[in-house]
Amino acid sequence: MIELEYKSEFLEVSYDSENSLVVARWTANTRHLTIDRYKPEAMALRQIFVNHHPFAGSLALTKDFYFILDPETQEWVGQQFVGYMPPKSAVVVASEFVSQLSIEQTLQTMDGTVRYFDNEPEAREWLLSKAKVGEI
Repeated sequence: MIELEYKSEFLEVSYDSENSLVVARWTANTRHLTIDRYKPEAMALRQIFVNHHPFAGSLALTKDFYFILDPETQEWVGQQFVGYMPPKSAVVVASEFVSQLSIEQTLQTMDGTVRYFDNEPEAREWLLSKAKVGEI
């Protein structure tokens, strides 16, 4: 069962209880984000991670993510999620290169295995596969 747990103009977060997945979909409105508006969004996502910890995986749908995370914010985000990252995280990549690079740099500081995909079906297939985290 998939339940919507958070929704704003920038982010929608659902929890798929059947597969133990947190799914975060960033919207095109992220082009209007400021750091002061981004941080509460990140904390809302963190709270869902905390509420469902431990869970099997996360799926970040960032095709429409346009906010660029500066190095200080990347570090801040990494600190917020320490101890709450799932073993597997899949990211459907942002279409804007600099935004995607900032997402990758942020996730480098976090625990767990992260893979990047061009589309959601492939990302879900990997997340739901029974392969051990270090494989594939």
